[in-house]
Amino acid sequence: MQKGSSIEFYQQRPQSRETVGVEEVQQQTQQFGFAEPEMDELLKYSLRTQLEAMLQNQLSTAERQRQLKESFAAAVELVLKETKVEHRTLVQAFQSMYGNACQSLSLAKLTQEELTRQYISTSGLVMSPLNCKHTIKDVYRIKGFACGINKAIQHMLANKSQVKVLYPACGPFAPLLLPLLAHYKQSDRISAEQLQVTLVDIHPGAIKALNQLIADLDIADYIEALVEEDATQFSPTQTFDLLILEAMQHGFSREGFLSIAKHLVQYLHIQGEMIPNQVSVRAMMVIGETEFNQQWEKAEYAHSNHCQPEAIDDRIDLGEILNVNKAMLLRSEIFELDGGIKMLQGNTIELPKDVPDMAKRILAIYSHIDTYGDAMVGQYDSGITHPKPDMTFYVDAKPKAVEHHYFEAKGGDKVCFYYQLTGLPGFVATHG
Repeated sequence: MQKGSSIEFYQQRPQSRETVGVEEVQQQTQQFGFAEPEMDELLKYSLRTQLEAMLQNQLSTAERQRQLKESFAAAVELVLKETKVEHRTLVQAFQSMYGNACQSLSLAKLTQEELTRQYISTSGLVMSPLNCKHTIKDVYRIKGFACGINKAIQHMLANKSQVKVLYPACGPFAPLLLPLLAHYKQSDRISAEQLQVTLVDIHPGAIKALNQLIADLDIADYIEALVEEDATQFSPTQTFDLLILEAMQHGFSREGFLSIAKHLVQYLHIQGEMIPNQVSVRAMMVIGETEFNQQWEKAEYAHSNHCQPEAIDDRIDLGEILNVNKAMLLRSEIFELDGGIKMLQGNTIELPKDVPDMAKRILAIYSHIDTYGDAMVGQYDSGITHPKPDMTFYVDAKPKAVEHHYFEAKGGDKVCFYYQLTGLPGFVATHG
């Protein structure tokens, strides 16, 4: 165990971690748009140069840290306002926060591998710090979570003297919480004695970046522990009041949210809360051109408030296929198929009959996230709630090519959705 300031740092690397082979990595590079560090030396040099170039003005350490703290606190103050704040104002504030956070990242001295390493673990995609850093610009995701987390902390402090928070798979910036801590520190609203946080991430680059950012924000007194470990293997010796989770992508896919939540919910205090309180995953059949193109032609930006009535009316709602919440996680049972593939049974839906244009429609899966109270992240508010089209799902139609991975059904059929937790998480449809 090492101590730096008041942060307890545990370096607990998993004894075994399943990763993909070289050929699969190359395939994933094409699929996900990333490169393994050894594959492109020029790319690595370019990335390093770009990050270091962000320190254009050669600011003093004190001035750089001042700007960082102010940008974090200012962004949070805007999202916590009860009155409406213009989108452009929010974007400008978040862009400033992002730029200052990237300056801190560039000073963390990550190696090229620590910066760009991205791979698939047994429970999902582990993103590189280079790709994770963009989350802090996701305005309405952070707004929905920050408002919910702030409300939860305030409510808990009304009944107890200290709140303990666990934030696994938090990435290099822990964007759902560190801006709030900077706000609390600057405003003196909530002290470190009232709030203690444990951050967990499997990526060594994320841990190095977090150490630098925490020091730059001067919030080390809020951080009880910073742990380098697979969140699905982390076994704390205490319980927590809040469990903050965000490791997901659109269509509730790719990252290990469910595996992490299922493992760590046991460490919540009996009255503890998971944030988000609920993730409702739903399915719909849509005309792709209407849903994903036409309704956004005149929109300034994608948001649930900008969904067009015509596009909404044109959807065929199939209902909820999975609801993730604390009670569900505690009672749900995971089973294994051959090869150790872990699965969870979701809901069964019935496909509507006699829809004239059903053959032209595609399945789209999306999440609606209730963080806490009335705070939420709605459809299209964030990349994680954008509907994800599934081009392998056919209803009242036959695929032109015969492929084993296509799913075919007709109106009136019952379809059961299962969730795959191993490898790249996502839904698998079967005939019910």
